[in-house]
Amino acid sequence: MRFHFVTGPLAASCAVVLLSLAGCAAMAGGGGDAAFALSTTAAQGAPETGFDSGLVSVGRLDAMYGAKAGGPANPRSFPFTWKNLPVGTKALAVVLDDPDARLVLAAFGMSGDFFLHWIAADIDPSSGGLPDNAAATMAFPQGKNGTGKVGYTAPQPPADVPKDTDKVRIHIYRLKVYALSARTGLQSGFSREDLMNAIKDTTLAMAQLNVSYSNQ
Repeated sequence: MRFHFVTGPLAASCAVVLLSLAGCAAMAGGGGDAAFALSTTAAQGAPETGFDSGLVSVGRLDAMYGAKAGGPANPRSFPFTWKNLPVGTKALAVVLDDPDARLVLAAFGMSGDFFLHWIAADIDPSSGGLPDNAAATMAFPQGKNGTGKVGYTAPQPPADVPKDTDKVRIHIYRLKVYALSARTGLQSGFSREDLMNAIKDTTLAMAQLNVSYSNQ
C-alpha cells in the first residue's frame, strides 16, 4: 500500500476537546454566546488518552466504524452533529486525522506527525450534521486520504506497533470541522494542502471532537 503523509508540528491542544480558532474560549456564533461544538453518538464509554499524543477522547468509536489491524479497509464514516455555527457560515470543511500514528509511521521508516483519514469540503451547514456512512452516500467534494485514495478510511491502528511500549496502544482521532464564510469550489481529489490554502481566508471558526480506537 502506498501512503501519503503531511508533515508538520503537532498542533497544541487544550485540555478540553472542543476547540476554536481563538483557543478554548467560548465564541459568539449562531447560538449567541454558545461555542461552536461537535458531538457524536458513535463513541461510547469513558474518555481515553492517546498513547503517544496524550490527547483525550470523548469515548471509543463503535467497532462498526473501525477496521481490524491487517484486515480490509473500512470506508464507513461515523455520524456526528454540530451546533452554534457562527453567523455567516456558508459551508463546512472536515478533516479527520490520527496524531498517534507518528510512532507507527516511524516504525515503518516513514515520516509524518499524523495519518490522514478523511478530508471533505463544501458541506451544507444547514443539515445540522452528517449521518452514518455519509462519506459513501452523500454528494460533496472529498480529498485524498493517507493511502492516496479519495474518500474516507476508518481507524485501523496496528495492535503491536510500535514494539517498544508497555502502554495500551490507544489512538486518538481528531475530527475538525471548519465553518466557512464561502464555499471552496474544490473538486474531489484535492490534497490537505489544497484544502488549507482554500480555507485560510474564509474560516470563521473551527470545532474539534476527539474520539479513540484501539485494536489491542
